[in-house]
Amino acid sequence: MLWETIAAPPGLAAPGPMTIRAQSIPARHYFPEHAHPWHQVVYAISGVLTVAVERRSFVISPEQAVWLPAALTHRVGSLLGSATKCQ
Repeated sequence: MLWETIAAPPGLAAPGPMTIRAQSIPARHYFPEHAHPWHQVVYAISGVLTVAVERRSFVISPEQAVWLPAALTHRVGSLLGSATKCQ
């Protein structure tokens, strides 16, 4: 599969400040249910993460991500081995 770079439209800026954080999560650990006043994109830099939200859960590997809208209650954890989470 060949990936092509797409240029952003000229003069387009990000809509607001963005914060990025990476954190290692030991195997079979999770953050308790919580919510943020901001939107969040969760993806695994390494390992496998589970994201539980509204009676559903998603298992994501480094090729995938989950978008969490602001104020949505969720829980994120590491499935089998340790994982590095980025948000």
